Amino acid sequence: MMRKLMLTVALLVLPVAARADLYIVKRGDSLYKIARKYHTSVETIRRLNGIRGKLLRPGQRLIVPGRSRFAKPRKSVATINLLENEAKELSTEVSEKDQAIKTLSELNSQDIYSITDTIETESELLSDAISTPLNVSYDNWSLSILNLPQYKSSLLKILASIFKRYKNTPYVFGYNNPAMGLDCSSFTMRVYRKLGIHLPRTARGQFNVGVPVDREHLKVGDLVFFRTYARFPSHVGIYIGDGKFVHFSSSNHGLAISSLNSRYFRRRFIGAKRVLSEKKVREVVAKLKGSLR
Repeated sequence: MMRKLMLTVALLVLPVAARADLYIVKRGDSLYKIARKYHTSVETIRRLNGIRGKLLRPGQRLIVPGRSRFAKPRKSVATINLLENEAKELSTEVSEKDQAIKTLSELNSQDIYSITDTIETESELLSDAISTPLNVSYDNWSLSILNLPQYKSSLLKILASIFKRYKNTPYVFGYNNPAMGLDCSSFTMRVYRKLGIHLPRTARGQFNVGVPVDREHLKVGDLVFFRTYARFPSHVGIYIGDGKFVHFSSSNHGLAISSLNSRYFRRRFIGAKRVLSEKKVREVVAKLKGSLR
């Protein structure tokens, strides 16, 4: 009875957080057969239903990924435009002595549909500059450096350039393939991998790394977590300032910006983690600034 109740509750919230269907196991079914039918993996079905073994019983109810993979992203272009415009506004506050960094923030102002050589170069430099923050014992995690417009602008531009890679990728629960689909945690995992930071695959796993941050002290780049279809952390996004975060959204079929103050996310917010340190942000900007000389 309790399991049926949990399945019902999960399916009620899944249409907003992660499209899913309910499948009733038939005689002769296996996890492999069901995974093939729904174009997903055995591990995804296990994770959705808390299954550890291989045995299934006829009549058993399983949560399986839904059909949102056929939908095209609705807000990815608007999302990246907003980030680039915000970064551009910040860059105008930079003083003349920081002109080199301002020039950097203007390099990527080309049309959203083109991925320039500059973006490719940035990604390579970032990978060289940043290592996982979990191995850094002594560092400043306050990110007060992002109070300076030139650093905040540069970081927003860097994130926007990475987000562009996934603007046409649809949301598909359980997927980790930009050519076919991503979900919320595979998106954040891939974004931070471009920065040289290796996060766990799931939102639940990502919630267990990094430095805890209060909502009042969030900075650009922080990971924000929510409880959606499960009691554990089941949705994650990347904070971009002003109470907003970027995430892979099922309701928007891909990349989107949402507000932490919206009724849905305000009620489900459970915490934030910081995986970028001030030292690493300085190294990134220094590397990029050096590339302009």
